[in-house]
Amino acid sequence: MNVRYTAVWALVIGLGCGALVPATQAQRDEEQILRIRRLEGEMVRSPQYQISGGQRSRRQRQWLQIRTEFETRPDWIDELTFTYYVVLRNPRPERGQEEFVLFRGESRYVNIERTRDGTSVMYVHPSTVERYGEVFRVGVVVASDGRMVAMESSPPGEGRWWEQLRPQDGYVLHRMDTPFAMVNFDDFEASPPRERGR
Repeated sequence: MNVRYTAVWALVIGLGCGALVPATQAQRDEEQILRIRRLEGEMVRSPQYQISGGQRSRRQRQWLQIRTEFETRPDWIDELTFTYYVVLRNPRPERGQEEFVLFRGESRYVNIERTRDGTSVMYVHPSTVERYGEVFRVGVVVASDGRMVAMESSPPGEGRWWEQLRPQDGYVLHRMDTPFAMVNFDDFEASPPRERGR
């Protein structure tokens, strides 16, 4: 089920007021390394595993999956970093709560062979979505060797909106920290060793 993005474009805090940043020649050159084909967020159910002698889960919960499909041009890229941004909107915030909250997470990949169907995903836990509200917008910035090589937003066309709010880390989860860790394992690039929660 695709996430239904709310159409609140008159957001006074600036999420919908960012101007598109014109690409410089350097950016255009860097974009030749990687091109984002699609960025989408959707709610997906927890996978069910068959475990001999184990107890089946009593329920399947809904996770937010943020998925980037991309292609690369060099034969090999040493490292890519995908930084994800997710804005959740609570239509009925309680006293002291913000209507909009920005979460940030990062996935790193190494030894990326040239590909036309690369995939990167991160997740937001069901409890986080239930507590903080519906998905307003998702974005991704891709970097290689510390340089930005691509960025995308969904819905598109609002510039660097993630710079308008203070991000909270630790809520956008690496695939290996979720029940989806072993699902379609070979579809994903290798990740370097990392600290828990990164």
